[in-house]
Amino acid sequence: MTTQCTPIFKMQIAIWEGWMRLMLVGIGAYGHLWEQQAAILEHHHAWFRNGNVIPRGADWFDHYGKRNHDVDVEKV
Repeated sequence: MTTQCTPIFKMQIAIWEGWMRLMLVGIGAYGHLWEQQAAILEHHHAWFRNGNVIPRGADWFDHYGKRNHDVDVEKV
């Protein structure tokens, strides 16, 4: 190798190593995102209703009973 091309090759190698480190950090961040998403979805039952739940009382998501607008047959 000539001495004139050595700095150019060193610069190219430095750019390549920097690019590879950047890609590895990006892939690691993406993997961490998948791990966090999986951890959230393991406890999905804590945030979403899966069935018809009978309310035990007034709470924020109950709207004070969902059947309060039903028609009472005996009063019609």
